[in-house]
Amino acid sequence: MKIRKTTIVSPQRGWFDLDIGHLWDYRDLLFLFAMRDIKVRYKQTLLGPAWLILQPLALTAVFTIMISGVAGVSTGNQPAPLFYLTGLIIWSYFSQIVSSTSYVFLANEHLFSKVYFPRIIVPLSALLSNAVALLIQFIVVLIFLLAYEFIGKIDGLSWRIVLFPIVVSQLAAYSLAIGLGLGASAAKYRDMAHMTPFLIQVWMFITPIIYSFSYIPEKYQILTSLINPLAVVVEESRWCFLGVSSVGANEIIASIISTVLILAGSVIIYQRIERTVMDTI
Repeated sequence: MKIRKTTIVSPQRGWFDLDIGHLWDYRDLLFLFAMRDIKVRYKQTLLGPAWLILQPLALTAVFTIMISGVAGVSTGNQPAPLFYLTGLIIWSYFSQIVSSTSYVFLANEHLFSKVYFPRIIVPLSALLSNAVALLIQFIVVLIFLLAYEFIGKIDGLSWRIVLFPIVVSQLAAYSLAIGLGLGASAAKYRDMAHMTPFLIQVWMFITPIIYSFSYIPEKYQILTSLINPLAVVVEESRWCFLGVSSVGANEIIASIISTVLILAGSVIIYQRIERTVMDTI
């Protein structure tokens, strides 16, 4: 007698019911979604993936000329292009994930309403697809570092660079947390989808991208780390590349705790919303 395997799909009951083993069963779908994002993003574009390099370089040039040159904002003893570029690759990864994830229910309504799979697979795929962009931009930063080392402006590469993946892991966790929260909110309140681009623009200026973390008054630095862990992540990135950082152990610990709590809360909210969102979207 032939035995048939039966899969029973039942609704989630717990507040935090993230079955990692179940997600692993859908790993092929995860990679397919990631590849889909990469292809769609650069399909029918003039320069294709070259935009991954041109965008941060263009912003770096603008910041170097206007912020450092005209406004006179100090970058410490570090070359302005490297200072801005190391912050911009972090910001680019964060903003891309938040932008795409915040529309996850609205953009995938046709898919979510027809077939079952863990809905969090789609936001997770954004982490992978944007990791490709981050890797390319990481290589660009390394080229800049080697060039500045060649002309004697900086010391060059250091062992600290091997710690950059740890920084990226916190960056990915925080980006996913904010994206999930905004995505769940946009599914319930449509005006949140229109507010997201504005929030991202404002977020850039309250994060030390064009200025150093040291510009924040010392008494507010831990509070800033709790409210906006991305500020610490940017400084950690600069430490990995340039060996300079204005954050201490207390700020790093505060940012990690905040990231974990925000991610846990966002996953809970996302899972609660996904159970009924297809009935109301």
